[in-house]
Amino acid sequence: MIIDSNLGLRDRKRLETRRRLEDAAVTLVLQGGLEHTTVDAISELADVSPRTFFNYFESKDAAILGLRQVEVDATELAEQCAQMTERGLLDSVVHLLLTVMGPPSTRPTMREDRLEILRRHPHLLTTQLAQFTQLTAAVTEAVAALVAKDARFASDSPADQAASADLVLALCGGAVRVAVREWAEMNPTDATDAADQLESRAISLAREVSEKLS
Repeated sequence: MIIDSNLGLRDRKRLETRRRLEDAAVTLVLQGGLEHTTVDAISELADVSPRTFFNYFESKDAAILGLRQVEVDATELAEQCAQMTERGLLDSVVHLLLTVMGPPSTRPTMREDRLEILRRHPHLLTTQLAQFTQLTAAVTEAVAALVAKDARFASDSPADQAASADLVLALCGGAVRVAVREWAEMNPTDATDAADQLESRAISLAREVSEKLS
């Protein structure tokens, strides 16, 4: 989950540990190769125990690629639906996307570094694509639930609601990608305020495009 300014110290420490593990994993692969990158080595560089490592990732590949188990909690989704009247559909979807994305990396070259790792070890693409499919399915289902709760779509058929959900997801997902890219280009060294910054910017972008198209 992305860092939220309202999180307690324990959750902030967990997010910081996750970032350290991801950074350590990528660093070791680039320096010594995939074969020589082990869970023990990643843990040592990140200054945690191997046991702690498995509280965050299922395997070294998952840490290298930054993959997480993606679940949209039913309680959390219910809260999103309840707040949608106040937030609005676009705002709710953007918030949901940022919630499941995970914390942004403060490593300025993380994206490029991971692409280089995939170039050197293309078999990792299978793992990445499987995770992407899982993420897409989970988020699409959650967005469909939000659309169904919106009065503007209440009279639509399930098929039409599903199509609208796909379009809303595409718009909000694009806005989030642009917001994250802009944030990353600033070369941040601290992600503490990233949640508020990214959410505000992504919502602004989504609303701007929506208003221009209407």
